[in-house]
Amino acid sequence: MELFIVDDHKMLLNGLKNYLEENSHWKVTGIFTSSGECLNHLAAITDAEKFPQVIIVDVQLGKESGFELVEKIRALWPNLKCIIYSMYDTPGYVLQAKECGALGYISKVASEDELLLALQTVSDGGEYIEKRMAVAQKKLDSVLSLFSRQEKNIFEKILLGKSNRQIADELFISLHAVENYVSFIYDKINVKNRTELLLKFQES
Repeated sequence: MELFIVDDHKMLLNGLKNYLEENSHWKVTGIFTSSGECLNHLAAITDAEKFPQVIIVDVQLGKESGFELVEKIRALWPNLKCIIYSMYDTPGYVLQAKECGALGYISKVASEDELLLALQTVSDGGEYIEKRMAVAQKKLDSVLSLFSRQEKNIFEKILLGKSNRQIADELFISLHAVENYVSFIYDKINVKNRTELLLKFQES
């Protein structure tokens, strides 16, 4: 089965390619260090059989975002399956991965066996969240329906460790508005502050 990998760390990129080809049935037919390289290569493919079954995408691609790359891939080629592969293992990043259309999320400290399991699960049409993140993700899923769209955006950014000021700047709303939304979020999930919120949704 064919696979692409997008990661701006060349040593990891080549190491992962070599491991997968030596220890699994996966054939890595494309390795890229930037979003543009990957998108250009996909756009140049004229034979549908040359498309990969899965694309592994790093969260940070230099100044680019792996989440944005996944969004573009899913918009242009809806049948391509993506897995986010990241140094980050916090619930906020898992939420972002799901929202951008990734079908899997696994950290770079996961075992090789779990990476292979994630690849197989996603290629078979399923979704995969690294096992040690699964309990926290279930907690998140249980509260997301309580939030409006904007509250969900702010909740996600709180989980990423953003301050109220950073959230206001990123969402182009006033600091006062963010403070109000944060208060509503605390009430809905029954916490008093950021520390309690983060503790409530940490890995278990």
